[in-house]
Amino acid sequence: MMNEHILLVNPWIYDFTAYDLWMKPLGLLYLASHLKNSGYKVTLLDCMDRHYPFMPLPDHPGPKRLKSVGCGSYYREKIPKPAQFLSIPRYWSRFGIPWDEVKKQLKEIEPPGWVFITGTMTYWYPGQVAFLNLVRQLWGKTQVIIGGWYPTLCSEHAHQWGFDRIIEGIDPLLVIKQLSSDFKELSTITGYKEFFSVKPAFDLYKKLDYTVVLTSIGCPFRCTYCASGRYFSEFWRRPWEQVLDEITYDYENYRIQDLAFYDDALLYRAEESFLPLLKALQKERLPLRFHLPNSIHARYVTREIAELMRECNFETLRISLEFSDVDSQKNTGNKVDNFIFEKAIQSFIQAGYAPEELEVYLLFGLPGLKAKDYELSIEYVTDLGLKPRLSLFSPLPGTPDFEKVIMHQIKDDPLFQNKIAYLYLSEQNELYEALQRKISKYTFFH
Repeated sequence: MMNEHILLVNPWIYDFTAYDLWMKPLGLLYLASHLKNSGYKVTLLDCMDRHYPFMPLPDHPGPKRLKSVGCGSYYREKIPKPAQFLSIPRYWSRFGIPWDEVKKQLKEIEPPGWVFITGTMTYWYPGQVAFLNLVRQLWGKTQVIIGGWYPTLCSEHAHQWGFDRIIEGIDPLLVIKQLSSDFKELSTITGYKEFFSVKPAFDLYKKLDYTVVLTSIGCPFRCTYCASGRYFSEFWRRPWEQVLDEITYDYENYRIQDLAFYDDALLYRAEESFLPLLKALQKERLPLRFHLPNSIHARYVTREIAELMRECNFETLRISLEFSDVDSQKNTGNKVDNFIFEKAIQSFIQAGYAPEELEVYLLFGLPGLKAKDYELSIEYVTDLGLKPRLSLFSPLPGTPDFEKVIMHQIKDDPLFQNKIAYLYLSEQNELYEALQRKISKYTFFH
């Protein structure tokens, strides 16, 4: 009989930099609940769990404000850089639980019949491959499944490593459909409603500073640099009552103070779900702080939404502008213009947010943009009294902007899709540093 024990793994991050900004493998945690309900024995090993019992302290604590709301730096082991990155003057590290500790823990658990390895960024695949090799070393007969953005966007590349199953797709129903041939009980999940009928298995963690929630699937926009909306068959929103129940459950069971929303389009069609959710949260008065690390669409901000967010204690607000140049806005998906953006900012300020509480995402590194374009965007944002945050462009396969990248090796090896590697290899690092100094100077004098 097949081994009923499944090990779910969120592997290490191999990168120049990594930070726990409310990062949890939410899809994996939903899957854990469904597998547990189907009678499987489930073990979670989150290599990025900062509260793991044997996790050493990081060498740098990170920003004080973020630390106070549940985020923090990861422990890292500096390791030799891949040969492709020898010219980049940055350390390369394996972030997360030390290698030897992971190996020790794996030797102590019952050998699983299956190991599921997830992954977020395409260029973090070295962590997934390293874990596969470790499993092969310890348990020869265990079947290893990989899923996440890497095998979805770089399927051909993922097939070379010898995984037993490769799950392509981010849409949870597509994932379940592919798994159900081996895990028959999962075949009953045929709609988003069933998928979200369970709570994510945060109970598999010993300690939590925060939890995360997802209220919708997909994105109505098709920005030229983003892969998110392209991989869902439709935009679907959860009933707000179910989301409220999940938030209340997390607060009561895990005694968290902070909760982050993972949506790509939280405010889209807000009247159907997010607005009633805000009104319900206002009545509940849970002592929670809410965070929106993914940023929100300025187009859907209203005075009512801004006021309710303020009353419900939404603390981390990031708003996407990307560029202040009208042509760039139109050419990349037309999700915002300066009039819409200023109107949204006005709503937040009238609701009682201070300008320094509103962070504005500007995209840096997109093919075809010049220094002047960035300078004008920064000036535009700072003239409004707001804080610009430069978000590094990471070339994503399957997006129009990926095709404009002239570095041929980016198509051969997802490692080159690393945002810091791309910054240096496209020779934009000096301009980026100069702009960062400009932003710091502005922030310092205001």
